[in-house]
Amino acid sequence: MEILLPDNIFARILSSVLDDEDRIKLRYYPSSLLSKNAIENKDAVALIPTLDLLNHKDLYVSSKLGISFDEPISNSFIYFSQDEKSLKEIVLAGDVSTNEAILGKILFSENYGIDVQLSIEKQNGGSSLKNRILVGDRNFVEGNITSAVGFAEEVSELVSAPYVNFVFASKSEAEIKEFHSKYLEIFPALNPTEVFGNMNENFHLSAKNYLLENLQHVIYDFDEHDLEGMKQLLQLPYYHGIINDLVDAKFV
Repeated sequence: MEILLPDNIFARILSSVLDDEDRIKLRYYPSSLLSKNAIENKDAVALIPTLDLLNHKDLYVSSKLGISFDEPISNSFIYFSQDEKSLKEIVLAGDVSTNEAILGKILFSENYGIDVQLSIEKQNGGSSLKNRILVGDRNFVEGNITSAVGFAEEVSELVSAPYVNFVFASKSEAEIKEFHSKYLEIFPALNPTEVFGNMNENFHLSAKNYLLENLQHVIYDFDEHDLEGMKQLLQLPYYHGIINDLVDAKFV
């Protein structure tokens, strides 16, 4: 079995409980490539952005394990620039996925009544002075999160449930079932604060303190509230006219 993960701190913490025997191959990818690699490898289980399921309905989805955020902790943050007087354009930066692209539009429509134009950060950067949604570990390296708005908290308020950022999915139902058999009882014992305390991440000190204070709100084993949050998340694009049909995920 191959286990494919996004390269962010929350997934690296999760990897601490994954079997390191030879038959388990652990690989990291940009979030935008995880679903593609899961589809190309029927023996893989991938931790994919939840809204990738809108375009990959054939994937089997774990209803029990993934990464969900409750309270203020987040993998993405919204930064409002004092130099930008208008909210009409938002730059997406970092490890961007379908989640930020779709939910960014919905959040600004719901919260500010604005139909924002989203653009992707240019390869050479330059977005730090613009209104932006920054995704992934760059938030913790740059260390400006105290002046930012947590993306997960905004989404949680929208769906009245935890924000399920990533779900485990596979082309094979059998692979998901095997994954459950190995880790269903192990994930609940994961203490992310303790694991992070033993890691040597090159993060800004303020970000390290933020994580140590808030990692207790990262959820790796889902209950009915997380499952409901996942279902609500998948319905949002339909109710906002972004997709034409409701998506029924193939939960395992």
